[in-house]
Amino acid sequence: MGLQHGELLRHEIHDLIDAIHHHVLRGQPGAGGWATRRAVRSVAGMMATQVPDRYRRELSGIAQAADVSYRDLLLISCFDDVLANLRLLGAMFGRLGCSAFALTADRTANGELVCGRNLDYFVSSAQGDDPWAATNYMKEHVAVIEFAPTDKPTFVSVGWPGFIGAATALNDRGLMVSSLTVATYGNWPLATPATFTYRRVMEEARTLDEAIAMIRRARRTQGNNVMVGSGDEGTAAVIECTPQRSAVRLPRNGWVAATNHFQHPEMVRRHPRSAFLSSTERLARLGELCGSDGACSAEVAGMSGFLTDLQRRTPGANEYCTVLNPCTVYSTLFAPRQRRLWVRAADCADRSFQEIAWL
Repeated sequence: MGLQHGELLRHEIHDLIDAIHHHVLRGQPGAGGWATRRAVRSVAGMMATQVPDRYRRELSGIAQAADVSYRDLLLISCFDDVLANLRLLGAMFGRLGCSAFALTADRTANGELVCGRNLDYFVSSAQGDDPWAATNYMKEHVAVIEFAPTDKPTFVSVGWPGFIGAATALNDRGLMVSSLTVATYGNWPLATPATFTYRRVMEEARTLDEAIAMIRRARRTQGNNVMVGSGDEGTAAVIECTPQRSAVRLPRNGWVAATNHFQHPEMVRRHPRSAFLSSTERLARLGELCGSDGACSAEVAGMSGFLTDLQRRTPGANEYCTVLNPCTVYSTLFAPRQRRLWVRAADCADRSFQEIAWL
């Protein structure tokens, strides 16, 4: 699969690596730029030792076929984990939030689970460039890649060329996963980068309970809220986790939602500072949308409006407090029982959702 991936997306992978070198590794001049490169490479190197062997072989195949550096490819798949373990760099690059929701089968008009997620991110551009240049690059180069291993389930992952993890994914067993970053202390680089753990869920879990157990047992690098759903079971859950602990939130009144702070009482008690205005406002708005009468009557495609919602709830809310906001890179809507998903890249305002044909 790595050789195929590298051959098919050779030019796109080269472009993405050039962008990472320009904006991230060499984006800041002088001693600060040197320290950034050393820190990023060091942390990524520690994480490399914890990546399962089959994924390292796949990355090697991409590197060979695309004629790029293995360590650059590794950085693509563990970029968020690296920044999470370099808190000062994470603040400098301005990692912002994501939003996700799930409506269970007993809540929807067609009697099946519907899930949605926005991946939001902001990466500071190289000094002298437009501040949004790097983030806009991410929006303009979203890729949906189908992975079809011979001895494991087929799945699709929404990401970028050269990315082999699963931050947003759906498999042919009707399981979906979406991960959302939570800023926490106590992050740990000698653990498996998060998107590789979620890829294992896509390849190995058969039920929602198995998916939850795999995430809770994993060696984790950082804080995450992880939405997992099972179309055949008609329900979903959110695993709130740090490297040290985890808790599970189940749907209430037919829905569950997550942004970038913890809500489970045990996690809130231990991490009271995880909430910030943008995250709490987006979560409250998702609650209004999921709890409305319209959520019960809307068809699947109609729920894409949840992900493009621009309403500000309070006078103090800014443009980053809306579900769709300037940092949204892409939106994904899932109908897991049907094994269907729709993706909207956020590179232009009039972009529509496109269904991904993969089975």
